[in-house]
Amino acid sequence: MAFRFSQAIDPDEVHKAFAEHGFAHISGVLPPENAQRIHKGLLEQTPWNLVFNQDSKHFDMSEEQLRTLQKQDLNRLQQAIFAQAEQGFQYSYHNYPIHDAVKAGQNEGHILHTLYEWLNSDEFLQFARVATGFDDISFVDAQATRYSPGQFLCTHDDILEGKNRRAAYIFNFTPNWKVDWGGYLQLLDDSGNVRVGLPPTFNALNIIKIPQRHNVSFVTPFAGGIRLSVSGWFRSGDPD
Repeated sequence: MAFRFSQAIDPDEVHKAFAEHGFAHISGVLPPENAQRIHKGLLEQTPWNLVFNQDSKHFDMSEEQLRTLQKQDLNRLQQAIFAQAEQGFQYSYHNYPIHDAVKAGQNEGHILHTLYEWLNSDEFLQFARVATGFDDISFVDAQATRYSPGQFLCTHDDILEGKNRRAAYIFNFTPNWKVDWGGYLQLLDDSGNVRVGLPPTFNALNIIKIPQRHNVSFVTPFAGGIRLSVSGWFRSGDPD
């Protein structure tokens, strides 16, 4: 399946919104058949890891590892995740590291790898450069994320020394999401007020300026779906 923009998108107009508001939102960004195929791949064909932080150390747990845990172990893990969130930075969601999997030669032919190739095509990279104003963007990394009820991403600004991140992006593939279910991308002002709340609208692309404090709000226990996206950063330098 070939990827492309669903419409003629003016990157200069995107840059105008990005520069003025600190983010840009593009709805209906991919042809419907592309977006639906990615949604199907996320639901049915993606091996997920549970990711979380403990004492500034990142942890990945595969679905196989999680299945070996007893109910009481899972409860203790959940309480430890919440305790870390109370005291400092924390996240809890499932991910599939597309960039790393492609580089390792894993799961060849996966639809997310085809998307990754397009994100690193001359067409998309040139769009990213103009849209953000960073002429040195040389590659796009990517991960798939799945937020289920009880999952979240605490406030952070995306700055990590040595990563050469220029801007963050999020492609959303979550159909029929309700406002009350949470899972919003929230951009915050210096006082901690929510300046902008962006729902995970199906087939929409959000590009956000960094550094900028933001989070993904808690997905409520009564959410009737899961929040699916492909996200990452526009970066400079060598992808290896």
